Amino acid sequence: MKLFPFRAGVTLCITLTALLASCNKENSFNDTPADATSNNSRLAGVVPDDSALVAKVPMMTSADFMADNISNYFSQAQSENAKPAGGGSTGRDRTTPNVSFVSPATGATVNSTVNVQVTATDNVGVSSVVLKVDGIVIGTDNLAPYSFSWNTTGLTSGTHTLTATANDAAGNLKISTIQVGYNTPAGADITPPTVAITSPTNGASVSSTVTVAVAASDNIGVSSVGFKVDGVVIGTDNTAPYSISWNTTTVAAGIHSLTATATDAAGNSNSGSIQVTVNTTVISPVPVPSSYQLTTPTPANQAGEGSCVAFAIAYGARSIEQYYRTNATSYEFNSNIFSPEYVYNQTKLSDCGSGTAFTLALNLLKNQGVCTWQAMPYSGTNGCSLQPDAVQTANAAQYKIASYASILNSDEVAIKTMISTKHPVIVNITADNSFIGAGPGFIWKSYSGSGSLPHAVLICGYDDAKHAYKVMSSWGTLWGDGGFSWIDYDFFVQKSSYNTYVIQ
Repeated sequence: MKLFPFRAGVTLCITLTALLASCNKENSFNDTPADATSNNSRLAGVVPDDSALVAKVPMMTSADFMADNISNYFSQAQSENAKPAGGGSTGRDRTTPNVSFVSPATGATVNSTVNVQVTATDNVGVSSVVLKVDGIVIGTDNLAPYSFSWNTTGLTSGTHTLTATANDAAGNLKISTIQVGYNTPAGADITPPTVAITSPTNGASVSSTVTVAVAASDNIGVSSVGFKVDGVVIGTDNTAPYSISWNTTTVAAGIHSLTATATDAAGNSNSGSIQVTVNTTVISPVPVPSSYQLTTPTPANQAGEGSCVAFAIAYGARSIEQYYRTNATSYEFNSNIFSPEYVYNQTKLSDCGSGTAFTLALNLLKNQGVCTWQAMPYSGTNGCSLQPDAVQTANAAQYKIASYASILNSDEVAIKTMISTKHPVIVNITADNSFIGAGPGFIWKSYSGSGSLPHAVLICGYDDAKHAYKVMSSWGTLWGDGGFSWIDYDFFVQKSSYNTYVIQ
């Protein structure tokens, strides 16, 4: 195995043999003597995205996915995007933590303020432990030993349920539950306040800074109203009318839980929650056929450079978008096939063996555009140092994208909807040796046991009969079925990064 030079902490291009692709410069699109397959060599070039940039990317979700899933999916997405693009040879960590209560003991009677102690372990590491009493979050502890101060004032007499949830960075979780008893002191105020979020409304789409307004009342008086987003405190208001300004740009695009908790002087409390979407478009339900394949340009070969991201985005997605937007009948180098050279040369991290990040390349298309292949032909061996001239830059400005959005890799309905409405989906996979060596008829369904290559491909079709997405790579036409292959729907979720992208 040979590793190209790289900067510390950056996952770059790997070949599976010591043989590099041919150093002959491609003179035209069809002149590809440096075909990666003929040299038994595979190059990629994916660099992990900056998680802060990913968090600001607008999101698209299907209505079904939004209805069936809650904000923990998006917490998992954040942890997935923070990982190296390679993802390890066995995919995402799927081992759940262990968690149990140390004190109080199950069945114990509690009063006053109780010190709740929890033990939690994980094969990689516990990221947080959350304590709930009767389903209400009491606190979160991110560091061992995990302990919580629980004020029992205001509880009703009887049995109460304590739940400890241990989470790891991969989104795995484990829950432990005990029950304890409580006896209400004579004459104590045990009536909790009433509380409801009046604005925004449940299911609303919000952006920028919004005012969260709450109606709260109590038989004696409300002392305070606390506000949380996904369990994280964002502020408190002690005076009616209760409200707070929430800057939504501090969270990632997606579904988020907004909670208001009203507390009285006796310690009684009550909470109300809604879900809102931030910077998210819910895809309207449309009839989706059981199979669909986009018309694409002939798969090209990135040869000896780490330019798979540029190929997936510029040569693949942008070309296909232009083809359908203009109702073209063929692909032409001077009108609807776009230059990966233009994108790669300006976004690569260092030398020609280095890769680039999806958001860097997509932002380039948004801000500068991308020129045609004819204006700046691709060279897989000696062209990566070239920068666009004035003519190429002017040509690129004609082909800017308005925006781009992310889709969760587990939102199958959204991916199929995009494909069937003629929008290819850009994805990052962690290829194993079976995918790297794919031939005709191959469907990637399981891990081969070796190989871990971060690679950008394009979903350009799907087939329910195969239970698989069709993907186009940048390894030339001798790979797979003429440059295409298939990935099983379920296995795709395991071997792709959490967010995928579409051009808008």
